[in-house]
Amino acid sequence: MHIVDRCRDPYGKLSAARRALLKQLLNAPDRLNWERARGLIIRDIPIVTLESAVRSVRRNTAADRTPDPFTLYRALRFAVDYASRETESDCSGICR
Repeated sequence: MHIVDRCRDPYGKLSAARRALLKQLLNAPDRLNWERARGLIIRDIPIVTLESAVRSVRRNTAADRTPDPFTLYRALRFAVDYASRETESDCSGICR
């Protein structure tokens, strides 16, 4: 199963169009697709957008740049894996 298929918004699984946008961004990130996708909710409880997940896994020096595929994958993985953890971390929420 692809990491994008594990993402959820408040209504359940992401729509086909949103999944396609995330997959396109993972395959060939560009500024336009990043601007379109950065506000997508990728985890429903607690709500996490793609942008907040990316910010949680990369350094502050890269805050204004379009994330590379590896960073996007790490952000998606962090968001969906966080939801499946049994115990809470020492820091509540998505931030580490």
